[in-house]
Amino acid sequence: MSVPKSKRKRSRFEVFHNMQCLQKELVKYLMLDFGVTRCTNLGEAQFLDLKFERIINLCADIVGDIHRANDLFVTNLLEYEQRRLYQDKAIANCDVLKQELQSIVDIMPGLNINKYKTSIKMIDKEIVLMKSWRKSDIRLKKKV
Repeated sequence: MSVPKSKRKRSRFEVFHNMQCLQKELVKYLMLDFGVTRCTNLGEAQFLDLKFERIINLCADIVGDIHRANDLFVTNLLEYEQRRLYQDKAIANCDVLKQELQSIVDIMPGLNINKYKTSIKMIDKEIVLMKSWRKSDIRLKKKV
């Protein structure tokens, strides 16, 4: 007997799916210079290159932390704390990612703000999903 779709709980792995979508979207925007219509000087181009590299590295760190947290099978308190630490790092990196995007918006003229807003909404959704995941792990702590 299966559970009707409307009664199913949200899958934990939505954290992975949402982060993969976010990463794809950001890379796509980075390849299009994030909607920047013009770079007036070499300094702006170098600034964008540094920020884009930083954003790609942050996305990779977030994905890595999510995978490391999910790979830990909690059997004792130490493993629970390690898992929680990876989840906390992923959430913190999402906040840093938002700050990096905000710094691009603040500094670069001619930026398409709509592309930025979409990314921020996806990052906020990712943070909510990770916090929910972390909250659901409290039951694991009670079992060990």
